[in-house]
Amino acid sequence: MLVLSRRINESIQIGSNIEIMVIDVRGDVVRLGITAPQTTQIWRKELWDIIVQENKAAAELSGFNQPPLLPVSSFSKLPDIPTVKPEAKINNE
Repeated sequence: MLVLSRRINESIQIGSNIEIMVIDVRGDVVRLGITAPQTTQIWRKELWDIIVQENKAAAELSGFNQPPLLPVSSFSKLPDIPTVKPEAKINNE
């Protein structure tokens, strides 16, 4: 495990496209801001552990030898959802 010390508004870079910045520190609570591609799934560790455990249990019940390890969220479908392009302008006439 790599352990780094950071102050408010300092960040760490993971690879070329993930940045984690310390936003605020209050007592023993640290607020982090994460900049990553929209396709990157980001989970709180305690939720990740629950989802992986449920996936393993479901896979065992259905007879799969190798349970899925990655949870799938509705957020992973975001690129498929139609959105308004930034260059599109609304005509208010």
